[in-house]
Amino acid sequence: MSGFMIVLRLIHIFTAVFWVGTIWYFALFFLPRVKTFGQDTGRIMQTISAPPFPTYMATAAVLAALSGIVMYWKDSAGFSGAWIATAPGIALTIAGILGIAAALIGLFESRPVTVRMGQLGREIAASGKPPAPAVMQEMQALSAKLERALYRTAYLLLVTAIGMATFRYL
Repeated sequence: MSGFMIVLRLIHIFTAVFWVGTIWYFALFFLPRVKTFGQDTGRIMQTISAPPFPTYMATAAVLAALSGIVMYWKDSAGFSGAWIATAPGIALTIAGILGIAAALIGLFESRPVTVRMGQLGREIAASGKPPAPAVMQEMQALSAKLERALYRTAYLLLVTAIGMATFRYL
């Protein structure tokens, strides 16, 4: 294995561990517990969604996906249909597609929602007044959208991790 592939694999593993681990931590432990805080849930979520967290998550997802695509290209001998049609090729292809789908959900759904929630939270804090009902409705809608995206991402990443961990043994 070349030095380049070793570096690429390390980037892929470390960014994926951070990304997948954080997503699963939020889905299994953090979100179910923070929802029990009632009105304080919004403040907790605002703190969590503040920069640099969205940037760290987006960067990890992009680095994991891009490094994975380059390694896939190498493993598949330049996207060779003959290799892709093998059992390992099919498993890795499906896992890769699901991983990319999870990254796209994060970049184009979760991240904008998180950024908007952060903006609203800062506006509420700066006003020094309780939020208007319309703002509360928007925050609740954004929170529900973010929760749905979180769980979709978590399930996609679960199947992705299984596929990537096992494809060489098929």
